[in-house]
Amino acid sequence: MSDLTPQAPGKPDRWAAFRGLPKWQVVLVVVPLTLIAFGGLIGGAFGGLGMATNLKLARTNLATAPKALAMMGVVLAALAIYLVVAALLTTAIKS
Repeated sequence: MSDLTPQAPGKPDRWAAFRGLPKWQVVLVVVPLTLIAFGGLIGGAFGGLGMATNLKLARTNLATAPKALAMMGVVLAALAIYLVVAALLTTAIKS
């Protein structure tokens, strides 16, 4: 009989990066991915970068308040960069 647990040999644990994080950090790590719904591939690219950045921030030794502010800043930066790139592409296509 095969072992279907996440630690089974040959079966990677997709959630390993999130294990041990408090729920509020998991939420802030995943929030940038909502750009996929609004921006498709471009939004997904910036959302993925935001998620990776927030995951690295979540694993740092910063105090809770600065860490939360930094992670929220990454979310806002991902959104702002997406909006700028989308506006530039829209302008370029209309020209």
